[in-house]
Amino acid sequence: MKKLSYILATMILIITGCQPKKLDEKLATALILEKNHYPTIVDHDIFCGDPTHAYTIFKSGLVEKGFVKVLQSKKLGDTTSFISFTTAAKPYLLPTPKDDKISKIQRIKVADEEFGAIKEIRMMSSGNKAIVEYTTIRKKNVFAAAIKNGLKDTLSHEVYFIRKDDGWELLDKKSEIEFLSF
Repeated sequence: MKKLSYILATMILIITGCQPKKLDEKLATALILEKNHYPTIVDHDIFCGDPTHAYTIFKSGLVEKGFVKVLQSKKLGDTTSFISFTTAAKPYLLPTPKDDKISKIQRIKVADEEFGAIKEIRMMSSGNKAIVEYTTIRKKNVFAAAIKNGLKDTLSHEVYFIRKDDGWELLDKKSEIEFLSF
């Protein structure tokens, strides 16, 4: 009789352990936040030596707000930049690689991108794969005006999950074809 209870307990554990557990919104959110490290900084490169870029910055209103100075004209052979940043812009300036500094490029922070919400979880018929669609929200700052074509407030993303022995895992696959062949 004791052997029968052990056999039944073992069978129950095997049956319940082999069934694929459903990926829920809470787990998907936790894995997405862990993998993508939200909130993230959205940056943009300002080409300080480019006159057309200087014109875009001038039209953005950043000069009137006191964040940048734009040269209206310069003499032939003058190597100074068309765009220079004031001390008010310091919190928005990001570290720029040396190669970019030589080319008079400055990287600036234009927004913070935060996790929004999960829109949809689509489970595959096998129960071991899932496609999750979620949104992120961009909280813009004053330098978002420097982007010529604007910056979207919300973005939609699609990520792929697979269930392994130790639980659900977020894949690095970028396309649905790669995901389905996994």
